[in-house]
Amino acid sequence: MEQNKRISQALKNTIGQRYDAMALRMISDETELPENTVFPLRGMGQHLALCQAFALSRREGKTVYMQKQDHWCWAPLIGYGMVSLEKGTSAFNELLPVIGISDPDAAESFIENMPHLPAGKYKGILTAPLGNADFEPDAIIINCRNAELRTILMAIKTQTGTTMKTEFDAIDSCVWGIIPSLTKNEYRVSFPDPGDFTNANTSEDDVILSVPRAKFDEFEKGLKALNYMGMKHSFFNTNMEFDFARPTFYNKMFRAWGLDEGKSYTIPNL
Repeated sequence: MEQNKRISQALKNTIGQRYDAMALRMISDETELPENTVFPLRGMGQHLALCQAFALSRREGKTVYMQKQDHWCWAPLIGYGMVSLEKGTSAFNELLPVIGISDPDAAESFIENMPHLPAGKYKGILTAPLGNADFEPDAIIINCRNAELRTILMAIKTQTGTTMKTEFDAIDSCVWGIIPSLTKNEYRVSFPDPGDFTNANTSEDDVILSVPRAKFDEFEKGLKALNYMGMKHSFFNTNMEFDFARPTFYNKMFRAWGLDEGKSYTIPNL
């Protein structure tokens, strides 16, 4: 998959990632699975939380396939449609008092409105490092630092002309940060939840960006545009120099406002 490789390389050029981005695909037909696929329970004899499967792909370069029986965490079972959760069922009633919302009606509404894929539509979740993924992803998942996300957001804005909108929750980042990308074709930003930190050893300094398939072309163009402009992550260095050099357009704007001008430099294509 050539686009997988191009986007993977463009990300490395733009933000110098610690780890490759991750490709995620929802699987209906298991004949599509690559030969090197790891099956947690069948192959490892272990159950995994989905965030642990993500970590195996991100940090260890493994292609992992999570079926219903592999999961060891409740939220992705619901969010990715591995099970159904209907109001009034025993599983729903078990979740209700521990969801962390004091008002019972609000708690019920929150559970019912959690982002989720249709129950039973997919057989499992396939993940792999983006640069080596030989399948077309439904979403690209990027773990990065705050400043690296800032750079990526600039890249996206070069194509959309707007700021990004997202939605946060303190838990279940594997659901809130990814499912809306699959169902609504939205970019989503989330933070590693407590389980991701404690069970998958994900840095608490990480930020997670999900890119839906419908945005791949736009996303790739944005990364290339930012690289052409020279505005990659390595461009920005901390300093405390006063009257520092600024892009040329600053001086032009300050001149229009009757303010002082100073040293300047040119950014390509601006």
